[in-house]
Amino acid sequence: MPHAVDATLREALRRAGLPAQGQMARLLALLRGDAETHFTPTAAARMAAAAGIAAPPAEVARLLDTLADHGLLGRLPSPGGEAVFDTVPEPHSHLVYEETAQTVDLHVSPETLLALLRQALAERPGEVEVMVRLRRPASPDPRRA
Repeated sequence: MPHAVDATLREALRRAGLPAQGQMARLLALLRGDAETHFTPTAAARMAAAAGIAAPPAEVARLLDTLADHGLLGRLPSPGGEAVFDTVPEPHSHLVYEETAQTVDLHVSPETLLALLRQALAERPGEVEVMVRLRRPASPDPRRA
């Protein structure tokens, strides 16, 4: 089976209440195994098809939504465009280049983030849009109580 699901990933799926085998598990393993961390449903469907995961694009999109809903993928807000999913579900900052459709993770300190923002505003006046996303608190896992 291409892109076998390792034990750590199977355990994460189980903890999320999802099946640790099948298309969803294989898709998650495929995405997490790729060097790129951001995917549109269209790109994920192409990758899945190339890896032999027999799921039509609409099913891949549904699987991505399910994985994001259960905290195994991040979902980036996408005003007016195709959704973007992130294989790093923990909160972190992003830099999005519209002209190249590239999303870059920014795992930086708050000070460095502010410096990057100041630099972008100075270098590209009138072209920088800032969105601050305040996530809802994570709900406690009742199985850990």
